[in-house]
Amino acid sequence: MSEENLGAGVSERAGRGIDRRTVLRGAAWSVPVVTLAVAAPSAAASVNNADLQLTGLNANLLSIQVLDSPTVATAAVALTVPTQLAVVNGAGALTGSATVSIRVGRPSGIALTLGRARGFGVYRFDGATTTSGQRTAVYETNALGSQIGFPVTTFTTTTNLNVASGQTLNIPLVWGLAGSRSGVAVNALATFPVTATVTVGGRTLAAASSIIVPLNAGVL
Repeated sequence: MSEENLGAGVSERAGRGIDRRTVLRGAAWSVPVVTLAVAAPSAAASVNNADLQLTGLNANLLSIQVLDSPTVATAAVALTVPTQLAVVNGAGALTGSATVSIRVGRPSGIALTLGRARGFGVYRFDGATTTSGQRTAVYETNALGSQIGFPVTTFTTTTNLNVASGQTLNIPLVWGLAGSRSGVAVNALATFPVTATVTVGGRTLAAASSIIVPLNAGVL
């Protein structure tokens, strides 16, 4: 092979090599970038438009279950209780797992230095009987270490919410008497504060109401 032909062959191979690298480099830059969009939970999109309420006041409650007992107490005067936890939705569907907490505090203005009285807790939530593991009842303790006064009760559960845009989900509530009674029965007018929270989609909705026990009801 002549020197001229040899030079031509090297030049041709070099040209092919440069062309190949150029193509590969261009191909690498031309690979499309794929952006993955992760859909946020639908609860997060709608929870800012939602509200929580304790509704359906019943002022005629005379019979009430004693929690964790077969006993049903009868009031001499009717009690007033909220009977629904209402999730009021705005624009956008509200779906997802939610944590529900319902707390009943002690009535103000009634101080018991000796003995215990009953309070209130959730007996049924959305048609299902609650369990002792879902409820707590905490009394005050005096200097002698004895439990006194009224209990603060808390019911906690998880539930799946599915509320269409602009709709309201009404969850039925049935109340029971919580704790135990010792000493003299309390027959004063007593108003128990009730607070409910629903945590869903990273936000907590709250509602407040009361359970009213009239004078001489005889259940506390």
